[in-house]
Amino acid sequence: MFSNDSTIRAGVLGASGYIGGEVMRYVALHPNLRLEFATANRDAGRPIGDVLPNLRAFFPQEFLSADAGEARAGDADVVFLALPHSESQDVVPRLAARHPDTTWIDLAGDFRTPDPDGFAKYYGGPHRAPDLLDRFVYGFTEGQTDALPGARLIANPGCFATGVLLALFPLLNTGMLSDPICVTALTGSSGSGREPRPTTHHPERAQNLRAYKMLRHQHLLEVEWFLNGRSDSEIRLQFVPQSAPIVRGIFTTLFLPGKPAEAVLDLMETAYGASPLIDVTPASPDLRVVQSTPRAVIGVAGAEDRGAVVFSAIDNLGKGAAGQAIQNMNRALGLAETAGLDWPGGYV
Repeated sequence: MFSNDSTIRAGVLGASGYIGGEVMRYVALHPNLRLEFATANRDAGRPIGDVLPNLRAFFPQEFLSADAGEARAGDADVVFLALPHSESQDVVPRLAARHPDTTWIDLAGDFRTPDPDGFAKYYGGPHRAPDLLDRFVYGFTEGQTDALPGARLIANPGCFATGVLLALFPLLNTGMLSDPICVTALTGSSGSGREPRPTTHHPERAQNLRAYKMLRHQHLLEVEWFLNGRSDSEIRLQFVPQSAPIVRGIFTTLFLPGKPAEAVLDLMETAYGASPLIDVTPASPDLRVVQSTPRAVIGVAGAEDRGAVVFSAIDNLGKGAAGQAIQNMNRALGLAETAGLDWPGGYV
């Protein structure tokens, strides 16, 4: 464990993608973190600021290759893995065994549940490190306050999973959830990664709205696993993600027919009243106030004769990825939870 005036050495594997670049931005902002190395295979040998020009004034180093970064892993107290899905399971087993005192935070989907069959179903191939699955702490920060301190292996939740869990978790075992649980969420194009595809190419997306992976998105695996491990009844979601004509953010809506909005709002305020990065409002959130931040806003609204709706607004790269990874690191290493995170979003 570290103190709030400690210097903590950080490494980032896969630092040139959208999530990796966002992790780098949070490292630059954190008062305790010092970047020891960052890898980007295709950009190895290039200055970090040439690839991520927003960070030119913060990091004079060059990107390393994956092999060179792995060789430097022992120089870091914490390593963030921002690799594509299915790559961390090849890297973590050898590095975590070699450096057991390092904290490893994986931002991919490789270690989010102890269910290798579920991984194969949703991610399209067998898990290659199943023995490690049950050693990872699932890093939904607000629901894992007791599990995170001292954790060495942390699996960061997916961005949709974070938005859905923020809306659902306070309602577990309250009688507010009844089958079917219907949720929809709109997401920005940055969630699909840096490589351009027809569904994320701006001219095709800017004036369009479409649903995708209806009722079968891979984040269902971790959400249902996490909730069912804490619920007195089976949780099954009807989840429809939608591609929105924005770059950043996720706006989630949970439908609670027949449930009183005032009671739901009370539950949210009780659950998140002490959470320094979450605001609760009796209305719809504005997505713009959380974009590019680690913050979240939970909203509750309703009509007396129809029930309630719960909204969550997060930045998919912030609270949905890098911001939550830093929040988990802070808890794991004994730092103030908001270290490097306590800053507002823009208003316009």
